[in-house]
Amino acid sequence: MPYSVLVVDDNDMNLMLIAKILELEGYQVASARNGREAIQSVVAKMPDLAILDVMMPDMDGYELCQKLRQPPSMSTYRLSC
Repeated sequence: MPYSVLVVDDNDMNLMLIAKILELEGYQVASARNGREAIQSVVAKMPDLAILDVMMPDMDGYELCQKLRQPPSMSTYRLSC
């Protein structure tokens, strides 16, 4: 089974390029355009890895990473990013 990767970037070109490269290498890729979409994606299916853009509107990559890494008792998701 291929590893799954979540790619989060508010720039569509970056998002498509990174996703395409990972798919060509055999990874299963999910993408999100902002932190809220990323959290919804993680709740639906936990990826093995997340690649986050640091500078995004609404919620930057650092804040998103902190939310994704919260202990299970504080959230429904936990991920290394």
